[in-house]
Amino acid sequence: MRRFLPIIFGSLLLAACSQTTSLTPNNNRTYVIFFPFASSELDDAAMTTINQAVKYAKSFPEKQVYVEGYAAVYGDMSLDEMMASQRTQAVAQQIVTDGVDKVRVHDSAQPPVNQADQVAARRVEIEVK
Repeated sequence: MRRFLPIIFGSLLLAACSQTTSLTPNNNRTYVIFFPFASSELDDAAMTTINQAVKYAKSFPEKQVYVEGYAAVYGDMSLDEMMASQRTQAVAQQIVTDGVDKVRVHDSAQPPVNQADQVAARRVEIEVK
């Protein structure tokens, strides 16, 4: 059961980050994807979030899409940094694959951060603004 607590916690955080406001060009949107430990695979929840971001981005072609990836510090900083980069690239590539022009998609991996909440550090944020 303890194995599933981070997944449950991440899912709750994801649900809390969902936005229910109407689609208007004045609203910037942020979407958050949480990843399991040592993974950059896009699961069903990640794909759902990416689909929502893509739908919003397609509705407003003048907006840019910023993808920022994060990773927690688990030991080897270079591996942790590579994980943040892989997560960022996976999400950015999926956004382009789903139909957003790649000149609108800007990705950057952030250096790993040693923080108490390791689940929150294993995320990618998509901001459409």
